[in-house]
Amino acid sequence: MVSKSRSRDSVLSQYFSEIRQYPLLSKEQEQNLARDIQKGKSDAINELVESNLSFVAKVASEYRNLGMPFEDLLNEGNVGLIEAAHRFDANKDTKFISYAIWWIRKSILKALAEQSTTVRLPYSQMKKVKEIRKAEHTLRDRLNRVPTREEISAHLDRDVEKVDRVLQHRVHEVSLDEPVGEEQDTPLADCIMDREKPSVEQGMLEREMVHGVAEAFEHLNYQQRTVISYRFGLNRHETLTLQETGNRMGLSRERVRQIECQAKEKMRKIFSKMRAIKKPPLKEDCPPVPCPVKVVVSH
Repeated sequence: MVSKSRSRDSVLSQYFSEIRQYPLLSKEQEQNLARDIQKGKSDAINELVESNLSFVAKVASEYRNLGMPFEDLLNEGNVGLIEAAHRFDANKDTKFISYAIWWIRKSILKALAEQSTTVRLPYSQMKKVKEIRKAEHTLRDRLNRVPTREEISAHLDRDVEKVDRVLQHRVHEVSLDEPVGEEQDTPLADCIMDREKPSVEQGMLEREMVHGVAEAFEHLNYQQRTVISYRFGLNRHETLTLQETGNRMGLSRERVRQIECQAKEKMRKIFSKMRAIKKPPLKEDCPPVPCPVKVVVSH
């Protein structure tokens, strides 16, 4: 065991030594590389990613002692960094890392949430979740809209009640720092938690919050989960406006807004109960249902 630990430390030391050699880039250099990436130049994405690997290591270190090896945290963070490099808009007047940090954290927190869910759910249940998710994606592509529970059940030749029970566990890809909104610069945590509370990046508190959001998401009904997934770009969906979400679900823009506000309020209340947090009422623009979101994306 000692030799394995020393070997792992040696590999990490070598890795850190290597990534320190990559120079930091100016904003102008990053924007030029982003334009080259859009042209399909692989050398450009390598250069942009390599120059920010040290920052990934710094972010990954904040999530230690949460049940995942540090090497895996690094790998997950690097996956997020690469995703950010592909998506970075060269026309935005911002440093790349200011944009990439949400993708880095999203990747790490997603891995942590998936790991915690895997521990709590038996393999047979996980298999059913994946099967239903696949069916939903297939039907969505075929119908060009969100399939109903009945359509998913018919596709799988299962009872609606059984599908509903399995859907309660579809929480793998929910994370507190999921970037949301069309600018992808607002973490999901801002929608359901008090910003004045301690940072989510504090040791065991981080794991508690990941579990808390997942548990709160489980309490939403199918329609609410679908709206939240579309509006916040969860579960591999692109982020949609109220109108776009309504078009896909066959609902009016106003009805989507109401469902979204109800879902956020329900998640906030459940999460607050789990953490015994008392929040004062907030003034929001979603009457009659209070909607505790400081940044509302609507078009």
